[in-house]
Amino acid sequence: MSDEKRTWLDRTPIPALPWLTIEVMVFAIFVLLAVLTRFYDLETRVMSHDESLHTYYSWTLSQGQGYQHNPMMHGPLQFHMLALAYFIFGSSDFTARIPAVLFSIATVYMLWYWRRYLGKAGVLAAAAMMVISPYMLYYGRYVRNEAFAALFGVLTLYAVLRYFETGISRYLYLLAAATVLHFLVKETAFIYTAQLLLFLAAYLIAQITRKPWEENENDYRGFIISLLVGMLSIGGALIAAKSGGQAAGDAAETISPAIPGEAASQLAAPASGSMTTVVLVLIGLLGLAAAIYFLVRSYGLEKVRQERSFDMLMLVGTLVLPMLTPFAMKVLSPFWQNTFGASIAIPISSSDLSTFTIASMVPMGIILIIGIAISVVVGLWWNKETWWKAALLFYALFTIFYTTVFTNGAGFFTGLLGSLGYWLEQQPVERGSQPWYYYMLIQVPIYEFLPLLASIFAAIIGSRRLAQAREQADSVSTNLPNTYALLGWWSFSSLIAFTIAGEKMPWLTVHITLPMILWGGWAIGSVIERMDWDDLKQRKGLLVLALMTVFTLSIVGLFLSLLGEPRPFAGKDLAQLQATTTFIFALIGAVGSGWGLFRLLDGWALRQMASLNALIFFGILAILTTRASIRANYVLYDTGMEYLVYAHSFTGVKDVLKQVMELSNLTTGTDTAIVVAYDDDTSWPMSWYMRDFKNARFYGGQPGIDLREVPAIIVGDNNFSKIEPIVGNAFYRYDYIRMVWPNQDYFNLISKRPDPSQPFDENYSCKGALGIFRLFRGSDFSRVCNAIGDPAMRAAMFNIWLDRDFTRYAELTGSQGLTQQNWDPADRMRLYIRKDVAKLVWKYGVAPTEVVEADPYEKGVLTLDADLIIGSQGAEAGQLNAPRGIAFAPDGSFFVTDSRNHRIQRFSADGQPLKAWGSFADQAAGAAPIGTFNEPWGIAFGPDGSVYVTDTWNHRVQKFTADGAPIKMWGVFGLPADAPDALYGPRGIAVSDNGLVYVADTGNKRIVVYDPDGKVVTQFGSEGFDPGMFSEPVDVKVDKQGFVYVTDTWNQRVQVFGYDGAKYYPTLQWPIAGWYGQSLDNKPFMAVSPNGHVFVTDPEGYRVIEFTTEGEYVQIWGTFGAEKSNFGLAAGVAVDANGQVWVTDAGNHRVMRFTVPEK
Repeated sequence: MSDEKRTWLDRTPIPALPWLTIEVMVFAIFVLLAVLTRFYDLETRVMSHDESLHTYYSWTLSQGQGYQHNPMMHGPLQFHMLALAYFIFGSSDFTARIPAVLFSIATVYMLWYWRRYLGKAGVLAAAAMMVISPYMLYYGRYVRNEAFAALFGVLTLYAVLRYFETGISRYLYLLAAATVLHFLVKETAFIYTAQLLLFLAAYLIAQITRKPWEENENDYRGFIISLLVGMLSIGGALIAAKSGGQAAGDAAETISPAIPGEAASQLAAPASGSMTTVVLVLIGLLGLAAAIYFLVRSYGLEKVRQERSFDMLMLVGTLVLPMLTPFAMKVLSPFWQNTFGASIAIPISSSDLSTFTIASMVPMGIILIIGIAISVVVGLWWNKETWWKAALLFYALFTIFYTTVFTNGAGFFTGLLGSLGYWLEQQPVERGSQPWYYYMLIQVPIYEFLPLLASIFAAIIGSRRLAQAREQADSVSTNLPNTYALLGWWSFSSLIAFTIAGEKMPWLTVHITLPMILWGGWAIGSVIERMDWDDLKQRKGLLVLALMTVFTLSIVGLFLSLLGEPRPFAGKDLAQLQATTTFIFALIGAVGSGWGLFRLLDGWALRQMASLNALIFFGILAILTTRASIRANYVLYDTGMEYLVYAHSFTGVKDVLKQVMELSNLTTGTDTAIVVAYDDDTSWPMSWYMRDFKNARFYGGQPGIDLREVPAIIVGDNNFSKIEPIVGNAFYRYDYIRMVWPNQDYFNLISKRPDPSQPFDENYSCKGALGIFRLFRGSDFSRVCNAIGDPAMRAAMFNIWLDRDFTRYAELTGSQGLTQQNWDPADRMRLYIRKDVAKLVWKYGVAPTEVVEADPYEKGVLTLDADLIIGSQGAEAGQLNAPRGIAFAPDGSFFVTDSRNHRIQRFSADGQPLKAWGSFADQAAGAAPIGTFNEPWGIAFGPDGSVYVTDTWNHRVQKFTADGAPIKMWGVFGLPADAPDALYGPRGIAVSDNGLVYVADTGNKRIVVYDPDGKVVTQFGSEGFDPGMFSEPVDVKVDKQGFVYVTDTWNQRVQVFGYDGAKYYPTLQWPIAGWYGQSLDNKPFMAVSPNGHVFVTDPEGYRVIEFTTEGEYVQIWGTFGAEKSNFGLAAGVAVDANGQVWVTDAGNHRVMRFTVPEK
């Protein structure tokens, strides 16, 4: 260290403590700030969706229930760290975040060892940025993998630089340890490894091609050409594989991932481009083989082996090679599928290993063994002594954690193969569906503008600093070429790699920010160290700093004033005068401070002035970054107003939890003894928060009548309609926001033009300086130009960037969902509290938002088993797929609309299939002759023996003989005003004793009456709530007296109509405490029995309700399920001549017969 320059950072304020330099003190302050900022208020924020998955399964591990690796939730290390934290400190939101906090602090501390590469001031600058970085801070307090990966990323880069500098083998072991630890955390390790291997390969090539091989120039050229062919071919293969991949998942999985272990998954084979990929790979391998041949023959293998970059390339490449074999499996899988009838298996979860066939596992084993063999042979050839130790370290840690200390053997294979396999499977899904500019234009500019601009500054000053470093002997200067190249490459390639990757999520910005902080820290540090601080002090340094700050802020103020709205000197109203005043004061500040600086710095070197200005500029950015970080972490941390979150839990989750715990305390004496039920929509994070509630019930997506006995019910918005008929009048309701996403108006900023050959329209907004966008004729930049060119929109976006203030933006766009109270996009949730419990202990002091309508069906509930069940799911004779309508013939046989098989089936009275007719055709897409259907729903049997069917999505009625022979059809899609025979999604149908045909024209909100030949006789009804008006009329029936009954679904009532010889008029209506949802399946049918009773289905209430024809409730039966007394979706209903009630169960694909006791 004798060559190291001493600076003001080396001074010792306390002579008795010579080790306590200013550098140590400042760095210690940053570490202390890291501790304080990471631990402060750690408990308050709600566990987000993804966090709760990690916390819950770590908790089950800590409870002795084991852990099975699943790459959907990334690597196992975090789960073991969390389980250890629970074991030591107990489980809570605070303790769950301790591991991430400690690793985040360790990342800051690790920078101390970078002084040889960043310089002393550079380390302090990087530490400062690491502490205040919004992303580093936010995800350093977040139960995700990024805090762990950041530390291992810093260790990886450090190990590379140290080995470059020293060549000592212990840094190879450190590199191996850092690499495997990253693989134990997250699949981003594959990106880091690819970045490292590419860098080392490029470094090695640069070293060996630095000078032509004078005695073998032909081989030198052959090496270059072969290498280029190999690299271009491999690159083309990767592009072909990416474009030809087939998604095996759903983009929505980002916010709603499957629970690990629920279902096996297998890697999907590419749909196209496989042969192209194989050919390109083969050409690439041949090219690389030729390059190696020329290299070995003329340059010499021993020379190559002396290169330190070659050592690291061999080490990392061979250690990771077995984990890369899924690439080969994916490429070869289509060939294996075509040849042997089975795709190559890649285990994603533990259960996969038990579901794969021998034909799919054999090639997997062969490819894996080949990969391991190549790894071992090449590794031992490279350096036997070093490699076996590094391999032992790598795979010992790998095996221990992926198998959960040898308790989950399958975890070794899901880690070794499934990690990359799942990642390859998910990239085409593009979860989150973010645009390609998501990081470049959104995340980094909004939050990480400081390291971004600092790294750009590093790129600008790099060549000059590298030239200066050649003349100096200190460690920073001698290491600078490697440091600069590595950090510059890592900053650039991270931005590109994560932009190209299919999945784009905010937390991945951590990996883009990390190298920018290091690279930018070096740049800022180099300016600090080159400043002549003593000279500045003699020139009244504090005053100079103050004036320079004023000057910089004044210039920024002038710039913003000229670009803002209103502009200065634009008028005399209050806002315009304020703009003018702002401009004038900014101008005065700039002129005055500029004059003062001119006087104080007269004769000062221009370089010193530029350096000081740069430091002030970065200082201002640091203040803005700190402000953004504080706001994101401690103010708006639970809202969608911050862009660094996604699928983020809102405060409503803990509000609900607080109420449930208070209710539990008041009713049971403890916080967690109450019986509370929650659904699948709220299960994350509620599974985590319910862990100590021993009486908690998970009812999934199918609430049952038994929930009426539960004091508190938690439900998400996807299940609102299902819970409402159950809670009825017995519960109070509270509404909350459960989960939020950031505003995503940045989508589709750039769209494709339909015809790029056409000139732009005269009104195209990209004009003047923005006309440069016209060069891109295939793209439409209207939204970009409108935003940039409109001063009001510029000001609104600046308010969002600076203050997360969406007020002005909401005014300009007319958006109503940009306040915390009504944020959109968001998912909602409800808490239902049983009234009798609440009345005993009510102390909340807040009135419930709404009392649900009365449920009059609590009495008269039957438990009724079907005495005959017909059908199962399928398309064979007698099998059904979502059966809907049902109608009886006089001989006791019955007809069923087999809706999703697009056919009609006739059964005997005892359920034997007799006849089936129909096939699929979509009239909107082409010809749909009579006898073809697009989801038939309603069916009726006429007095003349004809069968009438509503062909719902072909918007027509078809008439057949009882044997299925076609007779007639009528109806076209449209509104009544468009055509007299227009229909819109007709469903229910009935035929009176005199042959009139009644059709529920659902979409047109009316009932149409036809004669038997399809001629319109009359119609009645229109959209509305008044008697005689409808909202979604689904079914229609006619009784023996000629009264017409209609299920007026969305008005939640049955209406009855009489006929006076001229028109139909409403005579009666009664409410239905059900039919809450408005899904395409929640369409109730009815039947009128010979004894004068009306049976209606409540499809998503999974029940049948019986009334008298006067609307008096009689009884009810049915719950959700697949047993004899259950329904999967109660659809159609009919009563046979014996009074038995038949129900089509569309959810379980069956028809059920009940003998209902008279009451």
